[in-house]
Amino acid sequence: MSDERLARKVEKRKLSDPFDDVAWKIMRKMGYEHGQGLGVNAHGVVEPVALSKQKGRSGLGSTRTVSSKKIEPFPGDLCQSSNPELVWHEGYDDATADGDRIWSWSMEVKHCTVAKLESLIINPDEPEALGPPIERLDNEDKFCSIDLVQEVLNYKNQLDHLSKANVTKSHERCNPYEMIKKGIFMNRAAMKMANIDSVFNGMFTTAAPKNDILYFADVCAGPGGFSEYTLWRRCNSPYPVPYSSSDLQHISHSNNDKMPDDKSNTNSTNQNSFIASEKQPLLAAKGFGLTLVGGCDFRENDFYAGPKEAFMAHYGPAHDGDITKWCNLASFASFISRSTNNAGVHILMADGGFDVSSQYNLQEVMSKQLYLCQCLCALINLRPGGHFLTKLFDTFTEFSVGLIYIMGYLFEEIFIVKPVTSRPANSERYLVCKSLRSPLKTMAGCVPPPKSTSSTNHLEATDQRPSFRQKTRKFPNQQHQQMMSDVSDNDLEASKKFGVLTESSSLLGSVIRYFLQINEKLHQLQIDNQKLTEGSKMDILKICHSEVITCDEKFMQFIQGMNEDFAEHQCVALSKLIAFSQDHNLVEDRQVDLYKACLEKWKIPTAERRSAPWPLLSINRSAVIHGLLGDSENFTSLNMLPSDYRPNMRLSSFTNTHLNNLDILCSNRIVLVCGKPSITSTSEPAQSMFIYSHGCGVMDTFCTTDGDQWNRLDQVIPMLKPRIPPGTLIWGQPFCEYAVKNGLRKHGLFIYDVICIYGRDCRKLAYRKRMELARQMTNVINFPDMTSSNVRVPPFLRLPDLVDYVKKLPLLSCKDSHTPVQMHCLPDGFTFQPHSLLLVQHMTDNWMEEISRSTGKLYYFNRLKSESTFDLPESEHLSFTETQYIKLPWTTDQKYCPSVNTLVQCLERKKNPC
Repeated sequence: MSDERLARKVEKRKLSDPFDDVAWKIMRKMGYEHGQGLGVNAHGVVEPVALSKQKGRSGLGSTRTVSSKKIEPFPGDLCQSSNPELVWHEGYDDATADGDRIWSWSMEVKHCTVAKLESLIINPDEPEALGPPIERLDNEDKFCSIDLVQEVLNYKNQLDHLSKANVTKSHERCNPYEMIKKGIFMNRAAMKMANIDSVFNGMFTTAAPKNDILYFADVCAGPGGFSEYTLWRRCNSPYPVPYSSSDLQHISHSNNDKMPDDKSNTNSTNQNSFIASEKQPLLAAKGFGLTLVGGCDFRENDFYAGPKEAFMAHYGPAHDGDITKWCNLASFASFISRSTNNAGVHILMADGGFDVSSQYNLQEVMSKQLYLCQCLCALINLRPGGHFLTKLFDTFTEFSVGLIYIMGYLFEEIFIVKPVTSRPANSERYLVCKSLRSPLKTMAGCVPPPKSTSSTNHLEATDQRPSFRQKTRKFPNQQHQQMMSDVSDNDLEASKKFGVLTESSSLLGSVIRYFLQINEKLHQLQIDNQKLTEGSKMDILKICHSEVITCDEKFMQFIQGMNEDFAEHQCVALSKLIAFSQDHNLVEDRQVDLYKACLEKWKIPTAERRSAPWPLLSINRSAVIHGLLGDSENFTSLNMLPSDYRPNMRLSSFTNTHLNNLDILCSNRIVLVCGKPSITSTSEPAQSMFIYSHGCGVMDTFCTTDGDQWNRLDQVIPMLKPRIPPGTLIWGQPFCEYAVKNGLRKHGLFIYDVICIYGRDCRKLAYRKRMELARQMTNVINFPDMTSSNVRVPPFLRLPDLVDYVKKLPLLSCKDSHTPVQMHCLPDGFTFQPHSLLLVQHMTDNWMEEISRSTGKLYYFNRLKSESTFDLPESEHLSFTETQYIKLPWTTDQKYCPSVNTLVQCLERKKNPC
């Protein structure tokens, strides 16, 4: 080896390797010299590879538009306001976690009458309501100082000179609350809802008792952030409020049922046990969605934080989810009515909006019909006392202000709130309407659409519009019968008379019909304006007489004060945004502290959002699932069930010996009526089975009949597709049910017992409580007309009531029988053929279950001590692993084996010995 090569090798060894790994050794073998590039002539790259400078999603071949060009700083000073209070400077704003701004107003009840309303509103066909479309807002001074309006518009106009990317980056740097973003939810809207809910002390998510189902509607709000937050708050993380003895008593009776450890004389141990059970997950929310299909649609599969099975979107007969179409509004009302037994929803949330990047200043005018229909949808579907939330932008025009004023007639209190999660430089604000005033005990419902409209499902049809105008132009003096006379019988039959406005003479009914009329007039004007020249187009400019509103001093103080205070803060925020867009060295240094403070105030964890099917947070994962099945996030396989968890080991057949002990059976058994089993993929009747849902969908639902081998449910019974929430382990029976209207067969699932529901450990609960939670789950996950299979709790009977039950079963035709058979009719339009009975022993042998003659309530009698109590001691309940089952077939071909008919005859002889 030459001296030169030896010296070069020694020099290489002296170099400090940046990385002591195999790749760096290969580099040295290739002749790498420090400070030189690779290659024969050392011409390789020496400097580190630069970071990508690509912006957005632009790729090869894209051309730069004007908006993407670099914006040079304005020459000279920025165009700032002459009013120093409307110009931002460092240290001006004092942002805190309590920085939400709220304005409130309420109308006295004595003014909320139909006569007052009729003197307020303007028929949309009248010339007073119409005028040329508004093209600029700088002269709208009735409800805000004209100087402030012009200041806001001037600041907004400056944004037109900046690129969208520059504005977005400046927002991220100048907004002190920007770091909050979406948190554990799918988008920022969910965090806004969490923010607003906290502002009102949980008014929205506590609108129903915490153990009851909260029914909510989410309209114009795709992809569903509002719904995801509501489901998360209600189902995963109950409010950690301090409890007192009175609170415990109130909560325990909210469902007219007590927990096993809820005694009349509660002690501290029982109270702690009750509080611990309340902290477990609970399916206590059910949502209904209406939004546009396409890019704005709901994304239920992204509901990582809450159970997607508790939510279903509805798109109406037009199949487009357009809330401005009358047929969609009426269909959505029918959908909610059938799902809530005509009670309506507790809360309705709306977050409608669309891209107005080319006309920022006209956002309010362009959104007027959206404002109107969101308010209309709330009035139709809210139950009495329900709450409404919707997004607004500017509120300078008479149309917007009139809409807010009319809503004040129908709600106890009106709020406008600017939450800290809403960027301070934009015009976004939220209208909150608290506690609907309604003379009804149910939801109001919607006037069915006219026959011409429902037959086409398109309200834009020009050939159908004139006839409808003749029907509605006489409002408010026209009678409701005139409108109803044009409703076809098919429409009423299709809606099943659910969700139909039945009381129209009240204040609420009058407003609903008036809003429908305005909406139809707006549709008509849109069609007419397409045929007119620019100067002859018309629009609805106001819906209320201006003099009535301006004479209401209390309301004028509210609306003007809100608009002017909002405009002042917005001017400062816009000034700050423009300053940050010009000086990229400016940074808001309070974002981290405010992020932590806000999430702590709103009781939102700072965990990272993950795509695990269930649950989002590891602290919510059920210990019982881990212990029994070994399930994990990286799902691979399921463990065999322990022998004491296999109900088949505790399931016996009904024999003649049981007939000789009817006294005991009648006093301590619950009877479940079981349906005809479904057929498996091997053409055999389905057996009772354990079903476990891991999450995400049908492919993550597994079953086992013997407790040893788990299989995918859709491979065992392909036609059975239940919507089971993740973290749920139940024992049940697939069965066949039949639609009354057409006789079609559908596969369903009966629940016989539960171990875990959405992560809630149910094993130690009383059997009645376990089945009550199962029934609540079925109420949450079943929706009208859904394609998925219904999950049900079988009919419950006391054994002494079996005789009357069997005699009252009607003989009906069945798709799977050549002759009429006895059928059980379910309340949602389905029937099933009883196939067997399951007699469940759910308490120890020393106790009997009877009905009190004086109160009609269930009570328990101890045969050994001759004591009676309405609350069975917890130690006397049988847990899941202790509950015993006896199965009795409905009919049998074996001569000496008893059947239901045999049992009924014995019960009749016992009841009437003569």
